[in-house]
Amino acid sequence: MKMYKLLPFLGLLLVFGACQDREREEVAEEEEVMVEDTWDSDEAMADWRDAWNQNDAQSLEAATADDVVLMFNGKAHRQDSVTSWIQNSASWMKNLRTTSVMKKKGEDFAYETGTYTHATTENDTMQMAGTYTVIWERSGDQNEWAIKLMDITPETQMDSMPMPKQDMRPE
Repeated sequence: MKMYKLLPFLGLLLVFGACQDREREEVAEEEEVMVEDTWDSDEAMADWRDAWNQNDAQSLEAATADDVVLMFNGKAHRQDSVTSWIQNSASWMKNLRTTSVMKKKGEDFAYETGTYTHATTENDTMQMAGTYTVIWERSGDQNEWAIKLMDITPETQMDSMPMPKQDMRPE
């Protein structure tokens, strides 16, 4: 008879335990979502701009994806060319200023497009200008963001501007 009295109590314990497991799962999911939403595209773009202004090629390269594509004057360039272009360009760029025209952040991507101006370390009076688009993408399970595409279009072609060395060819 005593066993029958314990059955409802055991049933309540099972239900209570199942509810707590569900609550733990929901809390874990909420924490995961909170971690995912902490990346700030405005801050990332500010860091990217600061790296150019500090002539920090290493930080610029670290911000790019392994399969980054650079669209420069309408031509596509692969990672090796992008690395070379960053190393060459970062050493002479000065006072980069960007004006965002449009930007958006999704779950796995963010983009910003606008205009830019900058001087060079060789000539303070020469102002270069153009348009840019930077697309960031979240990489898989690592929850890290990297630049997937940079589209840089100068207003005028200048012989002194370093150009990527290798065109992107279809594989």
